[in-house]
Amino acid sequence: KLLRVQMLACASAAVQGLQVGQAAPRPVARGAATMKDPFAFTLGVVGDLHMDPRDLDDSFEGRSHIKKILDEAGTPGSTYVCSLGDLGESKDCTQTQQLFAGTTPCFELVRDFLDGFGHPYDIVGGNHDLEGIDEFATDEENLEAYLSIMGKETPQYCHQVADKTLIVGIGSTVFRGAKYTSHEVFVDKDQCAWFEKTITDHPAEEGWRIFVFSHAPIIGSGLRVLQECHVVNGCC
Repeated sequence: KLLRVQMLACASAAVQGLQVGQAAPRPVARGAATMKDPFAFTLGVVGDLHMDPRDLDDSFEGRSHIKKILDEAGTPGSTYVCSLGDLGESKDCTQTQQLFAGTTPCFELVRDFLDGFGHPYDIVGGNHDLEGIDEFATDEENLEAYLSIMGKETPQYCHQVADKTLIVGIGSTVFRGAKYTSHEVFVDKDQCAWFEKTITDHPAEEGWRIFVFSHAPIIGSGLRVLQECHVVNGCC
């Protein structure tokens, strides 16, 4: 069977200028999803937001671009927004002499922003999302605030978005206690065990398709082409 997918991609922070595109395994007219194909779904994939309360115009404009396409996608009940983490800007944005990323005001701003899509969404934590080092003494306290404010029960998530189709997210849970660098993406053992069980319980042999999201390639993931903890581009 051919899976018909309409996917949107925001490959960089909205404040850097959002570019929105559609991609699918084969060309699909926007109206084709209205045929009630049980395999049809629409994802809005949002990269590092790094939201800065001093400069939100591009963030809101970018959201409006994605929201319009999601609203018109014709896949009610099978439309989702996936945020890849790094929610706030890693600078002093509020004249408090502390980094904005990973703080309570940061999480509250981003929660309101993501709510504004008007579609279900979920998040995987990035390296900067536990960077509230002046507000929180430990990673555990920072993680608890992040989960609570963003409405999450766990750092990971699993949602079925269409017939035999899952989106799975695994989030970084260590910053202060990182063994090598605070900016690596670290997925704890509990998440790994949960992830392995999720894959085992939904085998490809039974027709399951699984899209997996993390903030950045995971240290220890076996990606031999990755020589650093991040893929660095011109604005990073």
